[in-house]
Amino acid sequence: MNEPSFTRGRKWRVGFNVAVALASAFALVVMANYLAARHSVRVNWADAAGNKLSPLTQRVLTGVTNKVKVIVYFSPKDPLFGNVTGLLKDYQLLCPKLDLEVVDYRYPGRSEKIRAEYNLNSVSEGSRIIFDCAGRTRVIGAGELSDYGMAADRQIRRTAFKGEQLFTSAILSVTSPRHLRAYFVTGHDEHNPESQDDSAGYSNFAKLLTDAGVELAMVDSLQYRDVPEDCSLLIIPGPQKHFGNEELERIDAYLKQGGRMMVTFNILNVKPKPMLTGLESLLANWNVDVGMNVVQDRTNEKSTENNIVVARNFGPHPITRPLLRSSLELVLPRSIGSKSIGAVRADAPKATELVFTSDRGVAVGHINEKGIGEIERQDKIPLAIAVEKGGIQGVAADKGATRIVVVGSSVMFANAPLMAAANADFATLSLNWLLNRDVFLSDIPPRAITEYTMSITEHQMRTLAWIFLGLAPTAAMLIGFFVWLRRRS
Repeated sequence: MNEPSFTRGRKWRVGFNVAVALASAFALVVMANYLAARHSVRVNWADAAGNKLSPLTQRVLTGVTNKVKVIVYFSPKDPLFGNVTGLLKDYQLLCPKLDLEVVDYRYPGRSEKIRAEYNLNSVSEGSRIIFDCAGRTRVIGAGELSDYGMAADRQIRRTAFKGEQLFTSAILSVTSPRHLRAYFVTGHDEHNPESQDDSAGYSNFAKLLTDAGVELAMVDSLQYRDVPEDCSLLIIPGPQKHFGNEELERIDAYLKQGGRMMVTFNILNVKPKPMLTGLESLLANWNVDVGMNVVQDRTNEKSTENNIVVARNFGPHPITRPLLRSSLELVLPRSIGSKSIGAVRADAPKATELVFTSDRGVAVGHINEKGIGEIERQDKIPLAIAVEKGGIQGVAADKGATRIVVVGSSVMFANAPLMAAANADFATLSLNWLLNRDVFLSDIPPRAITEYTMSITEHQMRTLAWIFLGLAPTAAMLIGFFVWLRRRS
């Protein structure tokens, strides 16, 4: 008869020791969580120096005195979800006033309440981050968070993450006592920012501004008044009547004082004859050439509507870098390019063409009353432009550089077309660039994104498959068998 391996007393002692060890481990876990909740520390193991918050962001966060609610309205499957939540948790550690909430917008319940509370509509569908401080809000879309570039294999890849730059800017905008105000110019048959008409109204475009925390106002004709002093952005959406000389002079004076302006040109009306608005000559002084034409691109037109040009070529600019994998849909656009104004001076306006047709674009000009015209040029034709000119020393130092965005299709920003392709993203990026306060953000560069790849041969792949799918499970089974055999003996 075999003797028992353990006496009853020894079994109780072993059981008691195991219970004490488990209780001690549980107590250690509780204490560690208690200390971590009150003295939390986040460590970036990968490229720690590159992931450290900039001194400017640290100063902004330590200076926040009001509660700021931050809602990450994101799908966890979004490739930027980890970057966004990780960065905002770093923000929260430095600023206890930040109330961070993560909501998956794909599921009902809390997501529907947020959509109703912030009046979110289809213009801003998808992942985004909402900053709210005492009713002042700033919404950042996922499309704004990345820069893209052409890799060595000719593939477009994400090259930089702009989260810190945009998040710090958003916190500044919702906590700053200074209000941004955009003025829509009226009196020249422009698009109405209050109209909900699908093909001509600009109410969805106006919603993009209010989501960015910008107040809206209108200025009816500038013939008898200057541009208001509190104007942060002057918007001229598709005028169809001529501007008087006094109006043009006042707009030019506003720009020379460091003003910001966005102009969209309407479809070229040729009856009874093509009409100049007067803005063409004003913009020529700022190195912008507005074409009296209609641009076509047979290779990139929508199959159902030949009056829509699908643009996939973009210039090198902060507005367009996040759009390199996207496309825009422009309705009967006009060419908007750079105009040579003589020798390039140090203080000359810097014009960057933003959007282009394909190499087979066609600009049809000299259009008569019957709508028949002549081909002006056939090439890659620019359809939008951004202009910047540094501030003059001692003049309007608080406004900084003059910035202008000119787009050859105003209809692309009307309520229905705005929701097509990446039109809303392009509008948002343009508005953000125009309103950007560089004096605060120049110290926050985008974070580079590094991709790590491993190249292995087909033979090496088969070897790895055998190791992980065959040898590893077999080894585990053998070890278990020998342990069982040892215990039986």
